[in-house]
Amino acid sequence: MKQAASFLLCPGRGSYARSELGFLHKAAKEHRGRVGAVINELEALRAQFDPTLPTLLDLDGATEFKPGLHLLGRNSSALIFSSTLVSARLEAADTKPVLIGGNSLGFYTALVLAGALSIADGYRLVSMMARLQEEGPGGGQMLWTLLDEDWNVLPERLELLSEVLQHDELGLSIRLGGHVVLAATDLGLAYLRQALPQVKLGKRSFPFQLPFHGPFHTPLLEPVAQKARQALAGLAIQSPSCHLIDGRGFVWAPHTSDPDELLAYTLGRQITGTFDFTSMLRAGICDFAPERIELLGPGSSLRAALGHVEAWLERGWARHAWL
Repeated sequence: MKQAASFLLCPGRGSYARSELGFLHKAAKEHRGRVGAVINELEALRAQFDPTLPTLLDLDGATEFKPGLHLLGRNSSALIFSSTLVSARLEAADTKPVLIGGNSLGFYTALVLAGALSIADGYRLVSMMARLQEEGPGGGQMLWTLLDEDWNVLPERLELLSEVLQHDELGLSIRLGGHVVLAATDLGLAYLRQALPQVKLGKRSFPFQLPFHGPFHTPLLEPVAQKARQALAGLAIQSPSCHLIDGRGFVWAPHTSDPDELLAYTLGRQITGTFDFTSMLRAGICDFAPERIELLGPGSSLRAALGHVEAWLERGWARHAWL
């Protein structure tokens, strides 16, 4: 069977939710020969780096999804990282990656899939960042939309977004297709609840606060980035073996990218700067023209953003101010 030249996308925080419970157990049962070894390795790393926390399979095998347990930073991040690696193994026979990226936390998984980090160092990175973020400043993230029902970006919402971003207590965390994730202190979140009008798109109402999320991808996390640079200074990162795209839409070329620069980005701008998933999708689609875009598990959190960007490109929006 011919392998499709694919753009692999790794999901971020919040993608392992109630409907994903049991993902690892099902994969282990149905595809033991393909994923058993990687699940065992991930469990060993879990025991090494997070020995006081439940095992991955215990979390995944729970009888019910408990937000206070499953969405806790070090549990959620580990489940997402592990499930995405397993998902990639299951898709490996049908795909030939030409470009690998991810949203937010998914960039750390992309580093592993692109060959820039080993699974062990990838898990160490994910675990350390989750712990430091749990210990970091308060606040959170709020999801809002700029779109109408036909996926047009509304000028009045862009204008309002520009106004609210003048507030000192918040910043633009993630550009997510036609949605935006705003990160803020607790005071900033209170301001956003007053400043952003309630709107409905399809079955979902906006804005809403993302549970158990911090003020990711803003300067509010500079103290976290400083601690990460100290704790992870010796991370064994290397030039990727496949094209890797980051949260600016910048592509790290295989075998020739500077590992020190990649580490500096990973422990710097990746933490404190806006993650521009929209630009990343546009650049990946337009510059690499993949035969297939593969949304790796768990969940379908990236489906809407991908749909927005693909629709805009089909409409000829390549020079649209938001895209």
